[in-house]
Order: sequence, then structure tokens, then C-alpha cells
Amino acid sequence: MKYSLLIPCVSLSVILVGCQTPNQVNSVPLAQVQAQLPSDWIDVPPTDYRMAYLDSATRAGLVSFRKTLANERLTTAYVEKGVYTDASYNQWREINEECNKSYCANAVTIGKNLTPELAGTALSVNEAYMNSAVVGDVNLRQVQDDWTRFWLMNKPSMMSPYPIVNTGGRP
Repeated sequence: MKYSLLIPCVSLSVILVGCQTPNQVNSVPLAQVQAQLPSDWIDVPPTDYRMAYLDSATRAGLVSFRKTLANERLTTAYVEKGVYTDASYNQWREINEECNKSYCANAVTIGKNLTPELAGTALSVNEAYMNSAVVGDVNLRQVQDDWTRFWLMNKPSMMSPYPIVNTGGRP
């Protein structure tokens, strides 16, 4: 009798102390890396730490394009209109995309978190969240059963010398 009361009391006290809430990562590591990306790689100085994370071919292409833009600024078309050519703008966009890809695919960047989708050793973040949600839901639904056992309302008393009819609907 002591042990049958102990288990509901323990589970009830755990529920009263605090409910289990699933831990879900608020930001994906890739989003943190993308937040470090500059808006325009052309404006990033060569001494910036992010330049070291670009692969050598991308870095060389960026330096070459900067020289191309410097030469284009000396042309009369740029001096008169103050606008680069459409080809330069297209190449500018391509260089920025290439630098972003190179920075995000760097070994050091990837090495910061080799398994960004896993919350543990076997579950992804979403699977761990759903597992916690199911466990929390089951625990909360057991509160009523624990409460009735705590107050000894789950079955009639066996202490009476008279026959007691079970009115609980359970056999």
C-alpha cells in the first residue's frame, strides 16, 4: 500500500514542480554564418578576417574585379554618367554570390558544427522537439489519474466489513 501511493505522489510532485518543455534551437548555425556575410564583398577591405575564409580562386577573382572597377572608373563613360556598365553590374552580382558560397562552404565554418541538424546523437532538432511534446502531453494526461490515486478515489475501500458495489465502471 505504501509503494502504490508513493509512485503517484512522486509523479504528481514532478508535474507540480515544473512541466517539461521541449528545447528547440532558435537559430540554425548556417543562419549565424550568413549573418556574418557582408552586404557587398567589394567594400570589404583586404585585412578583414572574412577574406581569409575565401578560397584562393575566389579571393583572386575578387581582387581582379576590384581592379576592373578601378579601371572602369577612369573611363569617360563613368566620369560623365557615374554609372558602371551592365556587364560590370552582372559580374559584381556573380562575384558577391561566389564569395558568399565560398565563405559558407569553408572548412573552418563547416567545422564549427559538423551536424547542424542533429540535436543529439540520433535525433534531429524537429524529432527531439516532437518527442518532448509527446512525452509532455502523455504526462499531462496522466495528472488526472495520479490525482485520483492520490486521493484514493480510483477504487472503493477494501476496509469495509460489508460488501461494496464497484460504481466506478471499472471491473
